[in-house]
Amino acid sequence: MTRYARLLLAFFKINFKSLAIYDFDFYFSIAGMMIQNLINVAALRFLYLLVPTIQGYTFTELLTTYAIASTSFAIFRCFFINTLNIADYVRKGKFDGLLVKPVNPLFQLLNESFDEDAWGDLAISVLILTTIAFSSHMPLLIFLLVLLMCCATSLIFLSLTLLGGMVSLLSQGLADLSETVYDFFEFSKYPLSIYNTPLKMILTWFLPLGWVAAIPQSTVIDNGRWYFAILVVGISVAFFTLVYQLWRLFLVKYQSTGT
Repeated sequence: MTRYARLLLAFFKINFKSLAIYDFDFYFSIAGMMIQNLINVAALRFLYLLVPTIQGYTFTELLTTYAIASTSFAIFRCFFINTLNIADYVRKGKFDGLLVKPVNPLFQLLNESFDEDAWGDLAISVLILTTIAFSSHMPLLIFLLVLLMCCATSLIFLSLTLLGGMVSLLSQGLADLSETVYDFFEFSKYPLSIYNTPLKMILTWFLPLGWVAAIPQSTVIDNGRWYFAILVVGISVAFFTLVYQLWRLFLVKYQSTGT
């Protein structure tokens, strides 16, 4: 564990320095994502003005759900975004290099690259959450639990990306479903009650996107049931553990492209 902690710190320093080399690109990317997030909030407000009653939710409740989902997804993009490149790794033969090193292949994959854009996304999302917390007099414990849940539910997005990446391993990089995580993110930004019953079941128990924001918002924040945070964290970790075991199985079956 100590060895991996040192490796993680080394990877972080290298990646941050490589991003900071391109000063203006780095900071413009962060600023760009901040602006995009603010535009998304404005679009959500505009939607609410057009449809004032969305399944009985107020704008603040919709904004809270959006902010939680965005924070979780931004954490995924900050630290796990390189899983979107599995198909590229396989096609170019770089994935073979991960397998021959005496370090967990997934650990290497996750830490070889960070997404500079996502830091601006994360900053705005946390700022929105903080603003909502102050304006609604949210207890500090609940706010900290929300941040904890965001960290945990980022594993759900990581798991969904790995599921898409397994298709790349199976097809030797010819097919790639990793990018569908962006489509999944769209489902996580809204309350579960706006979806029909079959889709609601899928988003709760099969692709647990409802646990990213909708369920935390309706249970932990609205009703103060802090113990639901433990359930959210547990489901996120359990889903990732299940997908990780599938990932290991696909690694055993993986055949090199010979590139």
